[in-house]
Amino acid sequence: MNLETIELTKQNKIAVIKLNRPKLLNAVNEQLVWDLQKATEDVKNDDDIRVVILVGSGRGFSAGADLSERKASWKGSKDALIRGYKPFFENIINMPKPVIGAISGPAAGIGAAIAMSCDLRVMSEDSYILSVFSNIALVPDGGLSWYLPKYMGYSKAYEHAIEAKKITAQDCLKYGIANKVVPAEELESKTFEWAEKLAKRSSQSLSHTKRLMRDSLHVSYWDTFQNEAEIQNELTTSSQNREAVKAFLEKREPNFD
Repeated sequence: MNLETIELTKQNKIAVIKLNRPKLLNAVNEQLVWDLQKATEDVKNDDDIRVVILVGSGRGFSAGADLSERKASWKGSKDALIRGYKPFFENIINMPKPVIGAISGPAAGIGAAIAMSCDLRVMSEDSYILSVFSNIALVPDGGLSWYLPKYMGYSKAYEHAIEAKKITAQDCLKYGIANKVVPAEELESKTFEWAEKLAKRSSQSLSHTKRLMRDSLHVSYWDTFQNEAEIQNELTTSSQNREAVKAFLEKREPNFD
Protein backbone atom coordinates (compact mmCIF):
# COMPACT_ATOMS: atom_id res chain seq x y z
CA MET A 1 0.00 0.00 0.00
CA ASN A 2 1.40 3.40 -1.01
CA LEU A 3 1.09 5.86 1.91
CA GLU A 4 2.91 9.18 1.59
CA THR A 5 2.06 10.79 4.93
CA ILE A 6 1.48 7.80 7.23
CA GLU A 7 3.56 4.91 8.51
CA LEU A 8 1.54 1.72 8.96
CA THR A 9 3.17 -1.14 10.88
CA LYS A 10 1.78 -4.42 12.19
CA GLN A 11 3.23 -6.52 14.99
CA ASN A 12 1.83 -9.06 17.49
CA LYS A 13 -1.77 -8.50 16.33
CA ILE A 14 -1.36 -4.73 16.82
CA ALA A 15 -1.43 -2.16 14.03
CA VAL A 16 0.20 1.24 14.50
CA ILE A 17 -1.00 4.11 12.28
CA LYS A 18 1.50 6.94 12.63
CA LEU A 19 0.75 10.39 11.21
CA ASN A 20 4.05 11.32 9.61
CA ARG A 21 4.39 15.02 8.86
CA PRO A 22 6.51 15.90 11.90
CA LYS A 23 7.95 19.15 10.52
CA LEU A 24 4.41 20.55 10.43
CA LEU A 25 3.28 18.91 13.69
CA ASN A 26 1.36 16.39 11.56
CA ALA A 27 -0.93 19.07 10.16
CA VAL A 28 -3.60 17.42 8.03
CA ASN A 29 -3.38 18.06 4.30
CA GLU A 30 -5.40 16.37 1.56
CA GLN A 31 -2.87 13.58 1.07
CA LEU A 32 -3.02 12.72 4.77
CA VAL A 33 -6.80 12.47 4.51
CA TRP A 34 -6.58 9.95 1.65
CA ASP A 35 -3.83 8.03 3.44
CA LEU A 36 -5.92 7.84 6.61
CA GLN A 37 -8.80 6.46 4.59
CA LYS A 38 -6.54 3.72 3.18
CA ALA A 39 -4.80 2.87 6.45
CA THR A 40 -7.96 2.70 8.57
CA GLU A 41 -9.74 0.65 5.90
CA ASP A 42 -6.80 -1.77 5.79
CA VAL A 43 -6.65 -2.41 9.54
CA LYS A 44 -10.43 -2.52 9.84
CA ASN A 45 -10.55 -5.44 7.41
CA ASP A 46 -7.44 -7.25 8.68
CA ASP A 47 -8.70 -10.15 10.82
CA ASP A 48 -5.22 -10.71 12.24
CA ILE A 49 -5.26 -7.28 13.90
CA ARG A 50 -6.88 -7.12 17.35
CA VAL A 51 -5.94 -3.58 18.45
CA VAL A 52 -5.04 -0.37 16.59
CA ILE A 53 -2.86 2.48 17.86
CA LEU A 54 -3.13 5.94 16.28
CA VAL A 55 -0.16 8.20 17.04
CA GLY A 56 1.65 11.23 15.67
CA SER A 57 5.35 11.37 14.85
CA GLY A 58 7.61 13.96 16.40
CA ARG A 59 6.54 16.53 18.99
CA GLY A 60 2.77 16.39 18.64
CA PHE A 61 -0.26 14.36 17.68
CA SER A 62 -1.64 16.85 15.15
CA ALA A 63 -1.79 20.65 14.96
CA GLY A 64 -5.00 20.45 12.90
CA ALA A 65 -5.69 21.30 9.28
CA ASP A 66 -2.75 22.46 7.17
CA LEU A 67 -3.79 26.05 6.48
CA SER A 68 -0.81 26.54 4.17
CA GLU A 69 -2.18 24.05 1.61
CA ARG A 70 -3.28 25.80 -1.57
CA LYS A 71 -3.93 23.07 -4.16
CA ALA A 72 -6.47 20.77 -2.49
CA SER A 73 -9.27 19.37 -4.64
CA TRP A 74 -12.03 20.11 -2.12
CA LYS A 75 -15.02 22.08 -3.33
CA GLY A 76 -15.45 23.83 -0.02
CA SER A 77 -15.30 22.67 3.59
CA LYS A 78 -18.41 20.50 3.38
CA ASP A 79 -16.91 18.50 0.54
CA ALA A 80 -13.69 18.03 2.51
CA LEU A 81 -15.56 16.83 5.60
CA ILE A 82 -18.05 14.53 3.85
CA ARG A 83 -15.92 13.14 1.01
CA GLY A 84 -12.56 13.31 2.74
CA TYR A 85 -12.74 13.07 6.51
CA LYS A 86 -15.99 11.20 7.12
CA PRO A 87 -14.87 7.85 5.61
CA PHE A 88 -11.87 7.48 7.93
CA PHE A 89 -13.90 8.60 10.95
CA GLU A 90 -16.43 5.90 10.03
CA ASN A 91 -13.61 3.35 9.79
CA ILE A 92 -12.33 4.24 13.25
CA ILE A 93 -15.77 4.24 14.85
CA ASN A 94 -17.11 1.14 13.09
CA MET A 95 -14.07 -1.13 13.00
CA PRO A 96 -14.62 -4.21 15.21
CA LYS A 97 -11.54 -3.62 17.35
CA PRO A 98 -10.41 -0.93 19.80
CA VAL A 99 -8.49 2.10 18.57
CA ILE A 100 -6.13 3.68 21.10
CA GLY A 101 -5.03 7.26 20.52
CA ALA A 102 -1.52 7.95 21.81
CA ILE A 103 -1.59 11.72 22.26
CA SER A 104 1.56 13.80 22.62
CA GLY A 105 1.80 17.59 22.47
CA PRO A 106 -1.11 19.28 20.70
CA ALA A 107 -4.21 17.54 19.39
CA ALA A 108 -5.77 20.66 17.90
CA GLY A 109 -8.58 21.43 15.47
CA ILE A 110 -9.32 18.43 13.27
CA GLY A 111 -6.46 16.72 15.14
CA ALA A 112 -8.53 17.01 18.31
CA ALA A 113 -11.48 15.44 16.49
CA ILE A 114 -9.29 12.55 15.32
CA ALA A 115 -8.04 12.02 18.87
CA MET A 116 -11.60 12.12 20.24
CA SER A 117 -12.83 9.60 17.66
CA CYS A 118 -10.56 6.93 19.13
CA ASP A 119 -12.11 4.50 21.61
CA LEU A 120 -9.37 4.98 24.22
CA ARG A 121 -6.69 7.63 24.80
CA VAL A 122 -3.29 7.59 26.46
CA MET A 123 -1.95 11.14 26.83
CA SER A 124 1.51 12.42 27.67
CA GLU A 125 1.76 14.83 30.59
CA ASP A 126 2.48 17.75 28.25
CA SER A 127 -0.31 17.02 25.77
CA TYR A 128 -3.64 18.78 25.34
CA ILE A 129 -6.86 18.84 23.36
CA LEU A 130 -7.68 22.17 21.72
CA SER A 131 -10.73 23.26 19.77
CA VAL A 132 -8.91 26.05 17.99
CA PHE A 133 -11.57 26.86 15.39
CA SER A 134 -12.89 30.05 17.01
CA ASN A 135 -9.45 31.63 16.56
CA ILE A 136 -10.11 31.67 12.82
CA ALA A 137 -13.83 32.49 13.11
CA LEU A 138 -15.04 28.91 12.48
CA VAL A 139 -16.98 26.27 14.40
CA PRO A 140 -15.65 22.92 15.67
CA ASP A 141 -15.93 20.15 13.10
CA GLY A 142 -15.08 16.49 12.61
CA GLY A 143 -17.68 15.71 15.31
CA LEU A 144 -15.89 17.74 17.98
CA SER A 145 -19.11 19.64 18.79
CA TRP A 146 -20.62 16.25 19.69
CA TYR A 147 -17.69 14.75 21.59
CA LEU A 148 -16.76 17.60 23.91
CA PRO A 149 -20.22 18.17 25.48
CA LYS A 150 -20.56 14.40 26.02
CA TYR A 151 -17.44 14.41 28.20
CA MET A 152 -17.34 17.90 29.69
CA GLY A 153 -20.99 18.96 29.79
CA TYR A 154 -22.40 21.71 27.60
CA SER A 155 -21.21 24.80 29.48
CA LYS A 156 -17.57 23.77 29.91
CA ALA A 157 -17.35 22.44 26.37
CA TYR A 158 -18.83 25.67 25.00
CA GLU A 159 -16.43 27.76 27.09
CA HIS A 160 -13.38 25.87 25.86
CA ALA A 161 -14.57 25.99 22.25
CA ILE A 162 -15.42 29.68 21.99
CA GLU A 163 -12.30 30.79 23.89
CA ALA A 164 -10.04 28.19 22.20
CA LYS A 165 -8.78 27.08 25.62
CA LYS A 166 -6.49 24.08 26.00
CA ILE A 167 -7.87 21.03 27.78
CA THR A 168 -4.74 19.81 29.54
CA ALA A 169 -3.91 16.14 29.95
CA GLN A 170 -4.83 16.29 33.65
CA ASP A 171 -8.16 17.94 32.86
CA CYS A 172 -8.73 15.31 30.18
CA LEU A 173 -8.16 12.65 32.82
CA LYS A 174 -10.64 14.40 35.13
CA TYR A 175 -13.32 14.58 32.43
CA GLY A 176 -12.76 11.01 31.25
CA ILE A 177 -11.33 12.05 27.88
CA ALA A 178 -7.98 10.46 28.80
CA ASN A 179 -7.82 6.91 30.13
CA LYS A 180 -4.20 7.28 31.22
CA VAL A 181 -1.66 10.11 31.51
CA VAL A 182 2.02 9.13 31.34
CA PRO A 183 5.43 10.82 31.04
CA ALA A 184 6.14 11.93 27.48
CA GLU A 185 9.11 9.60 27.08
CA GLU A 186 6.92 6.61 28.03
CA LEU A 187 3.93 7.37 25.82
CA GLU A 188 4.57 4.91 23.01
CA SER A 189 5.87 2.10 25.25
CA LYS A 190 2.97 2.39 27.72
CA THR A 191 0.43 2.55 24.90
CA PHE A 192 1.90 -0.53 23.21
CA GLU A 193 2.01 -2.35 26.53
CA TRP A 194 -1.71 -1.68 27.02
CA ALA A 195 -2.45 -2.70 23.44
CA GLU A 196 -0.63 -6.01 23.98
CA LYS A 197 -2.80 -6.74 27.03
CA LEU A 198 -5.99 -5.97 25.10
CA ALA A 199 -4.87 -8.05 22.12
CA LYS A 200 -4.83 -11.14 24.36
CA ARG A 201 -8.44 -10.67 25.39
CA SER A 202 -11.49 -12.05 23.60
CA SER A 203 -11.81 -10.38 20.19
CA GLN A 204 -15.56 -10.93 20.13
CA SER A 205 -15.95 -9.33 23.55
CA LEU A 206 -13.85 -6.33 22.48
CA SER A 207 -15.75 -5.82 19.24
CA HIS A 208 -19.30 -6.35 20.49
CA THR A 209 -18.76 -4.26 23.62
CA LYS A 210 -17.46 -1.43 21.44
CA ARG A 211 -20.53 -1.66 19.22
CA LEU A 212 -22.98 -1.83 22.13
CA MET A 213 -21.46 1.14 23.92
CA ARG A 214 -21.08 3.25 20.77
CA ASP A 215 -24.72 2.56 19.89
CA SER A 216 -25.88 3.29 23.46
CA LEU A 217 -24.99 6.95 22.94
CA HIS A 218 -27.92 7.40 20.57
CA VAL A 219 -30.45 4.68 21.47
CA SER A 220 -32.65 4.05 24.51
CA TYR A 221 -31.92 1.91 27.57
CA TRP A 222 -34.36 -0.77 26.42
CA ASP A 223 -32.91 -0.83 22.91
CA THR A 224 -29.50 -1.43 24.46
CA PHE A 225 -30.97 -4.09 26.76
CA GLN A 226 -32.45 -5.89 23.76
CA ASN A 227 -29.20 -5.64 21.77
CA GLU A 228 -27.26 -7.05 24.72
CA ALA A 229 -29.65 -10.00 24.98
CA GLU A 230 -29.35 -10.85 21.29
CA ILE A 231 -25.55 -10.62 21.22
CA GLN A 232 -25.17 -12.51 24.50
CA ASN A 233 -27.35 -15.30 23.16
CA GLU A 234 -25.00 -15.66 20.21
CA LEU A 235 -21.76 -15.45 22.19
CA THR A 236 -22.65 -17.97 24.89
CA THR A 237 -22.44 -20.73 22.28
CA SER A 238 -19.12 -19.55 20.85
CA SER A 239 -15.72 -21.23 20.97
CA GLN A 240 -14.21 -18.21 22.73
CA ASN A 241 -16.79 -18.42 25.50
CA ARG A 242 -16.15 -22.15 25.93
CA GLU A 243 -12.38 -21.54 26.09
CA ALA A 244 -12.81 -18.72 28.64
CA VAL A 245 -15.04 -20.83 30.91
CA LYS A 246 -12.67 -23.79 30.63
CA ALA A 247 -9.68 -21.57 31.47
CA PHE A 248 -11.54 -20.16 34.49
CA LEU A 249 -12.25 -23.65 35.84
CA GLU A 250 -8.67 -24.73 35.19
CA LYS A 251 -7.28 -21.55 36.81
CA ARG A 252 -5.24 -20.47 33.79
CA GLU A 253 -5.21 -17.65 31.24
CA PRO A 254 -7.50 -18.27 28.24
CA ASN A 255 -5.98 -18.66 24.80
CA PHE A 256 -8.10 -16.91 22.16
CA ASP A 257 -5.73 -17.48 19.23
